[in-house]
Amino acid sequence: MTNSPFDTGSIALWLLLSGLFFPRLALFIAWFGTGTYPSNSLSELLNFASWLLFPRFLMAYYISTAIGTNNFWFWAYLILGIVGFFGETGYVRRRVIRRTTVRGNGTTTTTVEEV
Repeated sequence: MTNSPFDTGSIALWLLLSGLFFPRLALFIAWFGTGTYPSNSLSELLNFASWLLFPRFLMAYYISTAIGTNNFWFWAYLILGIVGFFGETGYVRRRVIRRTTVRGNGTTTTTVEEV
């Protein structure tokens, strides 16, 4: 393990920074384009499923195996993963329904209902 809490270890700094905001896209670019994908012991199927369902937790796993858990990056990914996992439920449930009524004389009325 390393002494510095901001050490990046064998993981590229651009991947750690961009992965905080766009983890799935950053991992895809690292896998497809640059060849800087973090080495790990997971199977390809488990890598893909984790990338698809829990990309921030996958990055936290990569950081814990490469750098350790006593690191800023590990805790940032873990906290953002938990916040993102539980914090977006209200946004997903809110729905807006718009109804437009056209009268015989050609005028329209639109009503907005938030569910």
